[in-house]
Amino acid sequence: MAWKDTLLDAKFRGIVFDCQLVDDDTERHAVEHARPFVDGAQMEDMGRGARRLKLKAIFFGDDYEARLQAFLKALDEPGAGELVHPVFGPMKGQLLTTHIHHEADHVDAAEVELAFAESNLAKPLFERSLPGQKAANIADMAGAARTGAGGVLGGAAAGSKNPLALAKASLEAVRQLKAQSRDYITSGVDAVSAPGGFVRDVAGLVSGIVDLRGFDAASLMSDYTSISKLLTSSILLPGFNYSSTSGGNFSVGSTSGGTVAGADLATAVTPSREADVVLAHVELEAALGKAETAQTVLESEAETPTLSPPEIEAVAADTRTSIEGSIITYRRLYPIEQSRRVTEPLKDVALAVQDAAKAIIEARPPLVDRQVDNPACLRLLAHRWYGDHTRAPELLRLNQPLRDPNFLTAGEVLRGYAK
Repeated sequence: MAWKDTLLDAKFRGIVFDCQLVDDDTERHAVEHARPFVDGAQMEDMGRGARRLKLKAIFFGDDYEARLQAFLKALDEPGAGELVHPVFGPMKGQLLTTHIHHEADHVDAAEVELAFAESNLAKPLFERSLPGQKAANIADMAGAARTGAGGVLGGAAAGSKNPLALAKASLEAVRQLKAQSRDYITSGVDAVSAPGGFVRDVAGLVSGIVDLRGFDAASLMSDYTSISKLLTSSILLPGFNYSSTSGGNFSVGSTSGGTVAGADLATAVTPSREADVVLAHVELEAALGKAETAQTVLESEAETPTLSPPEIEAVAADTRTSIEGSIITYRRLYPIEQSRRVTEPLKDVALAVQDAAKAIIEARPPLVDRQVDNPACLRLLAHRWYGDHTRAPELLRLNQPLRDPNFLTAGEVLRGYAK
C-alpha cells in the first residue's frame, strides 16, 4: 500500500494542517546491574517511555494568518489532545514546545515546528487496522463458529431418539453436496457414528464448492454471485426413502451402497427432527462458506479495487442474510444454552464482514455525480478529471451500462470518485 492510499490528514484537536515533516523517537528505560570485578553488566528492561514526535506544520495562502491563529489557539489549550499522525493514526498527544518560523522569501506562509509526547500507555504503534487486515479476521471467526456447531451436533446425535434417521439424513446430505463438489474425498461416516468426521466432510465439500482458487480479480462480483447461488442450492432437505422389509423393519440406503441397521416401524420416531438437525448444520456451513468467499472478495478489493461501493454492500448484505438465516434456524431448533454456542460466533462473523466492507468503502473517496463539460471519450475524460487516463476502466465500471464510452456528449452526467 502506498502513501496515496493510506496517508492520513495531520490533525490536532480537530484542526487539520499540512504536515511537511514528521520525526518519531522512542526510548526504552533500563536499569544496569553490575558486579564488582566482573566484566559486563546485566540490563533490566523497565519498559518503553513516551514516544516523542516532532512535526513541522506549514500554513500558506492569502488566509494563512487566520488559519494560523486558530491553530495556535488550539495549541494553547491545556492538557493532552487528539493528535492524528499522518502515518500511524490517532493518538493522545501532549504538546511540549512550539516554534513559529516566518521567512521573507516565503510570502504569506509560516512554518510551525511542534514537539509532542504521546500520552497513552502501551498503545501499539500501528493500531489502525488496514481494510485488508479487517477482512483477514473472518476465517478465524468462522472457525470458532464451526467448532461450536460441531459440539452441538455431537450432543444432538448422542441424544437422538431416532439415530437411524439422523444417520440417513447425514449421509444423504453428504451425497447431495458431493454431487456439486466431486474433488473432495469424503470419509463415508455419518453424524451418529462419527459426528466429527461428518462435520469435516461437510466443511470440506463446501470448501470444494467455493473453490477459492478460481476467483479472478477481473470478475469478482460474477464469481461471488455464482458461488452464492451454488451454496444456496446446497441447502436442500435430505430426502428420505424408507422401504418396508420382512419382519416390519426398514432399511436406510447409504452412499456406499450398503445399509444401516433397521428399526421397528411401530416405534420409529418421525425423521423430521433429525432432518432439521442435519439441515441446520449444512445451512451453517453454507453461510460460513459465503463468509469465507466474501473474505476473498474483500481482501482482493483492498489490494486492487474493481467493485463499486453498492457491489461491496451487496456482498456483505448477502453474506449477513445467510448468517442470519442460520442463527434463526439454531435458535428455533435448540435450547438457548446450546444455540448460543453457535449463534454468538456467527454474530462475530457477520460483524467482521460488515466492518471489513465498511473499511474498504470508507478507504476510497466518496462517489459523486459529475457532468461532462466537453465531448470526449472515457480515456480523455479520466485524464481531465484525475490527470490519469488509466482510470478509464474505473469510470466504465461505475457507470454500467454506458451508452457509448467512446463518444460522451457534453452535459452527460457520470458517476466517479471525488478524487
